[in-house]
Amino acid sequence: MALALALVIVLLTRATLDYVWIGSVPAPCERVKTPATTAIVLSGGPDYRRTRRAVGLFKAGQVDRIVFSGAGHGGDSAVRLAREAARLGVPQKRILVERAARSTYENLANSCALAAVRDAQRLAIVTDQHHSYRAYLTARAQCAQPEICSAAAPVPLTAQRRRSEAMKLFAYQLLGRAAWW
Repeated sequence: MALALALVIVLLTRATLDYVWIGSVPAPCERVKTPATTAIVLSGGPDYRRTRRAVGLFKAGQVDRIVFSGAGHGGDSAVRLAREAARLGVPQKRILVERAARSTYENLANSCALAAVRDAQRLAIVTDQHHSYRAYLTARAQCAQPEICSAAAPVPLTAQRRRSEAMKLFAYQLLGRAAWW
């Protein structure tokens, strides 16, 4: 009985921390002294804000390759995001596309399995700010790189986004798809 109660307390504490931390940016790339060698852009946001964030990192010399990941929905597929990056000036030889992923877990598991990503020493995970905590912890669980940072695109944090992300992160952690800390 005491063990079950302790487990419930630990899980409730973790769920509360997940809720509180949603919207924060873990390990911001701006604080990393060495630039990431590869950026992984998670599909989503059909207005290209994630793509523009990754292109900014590339043009600033903070990454030398961009991987766009995801089957997407309508305008936010990896293929369309990669096309926009090329239009914004990223050379085609610096762009990789992973087009099968349909979730954050698959975005990172599939992208980190690519040879060009496996060889990278550092990764920058590019997604929306409210999604960055789950994406970062998922990358820590799915990718072997010793250094991972978050390059979040700013998006207003609403109560609905916070609740949704906190529930998804907690489920990912319970399923072993994301790191706990």
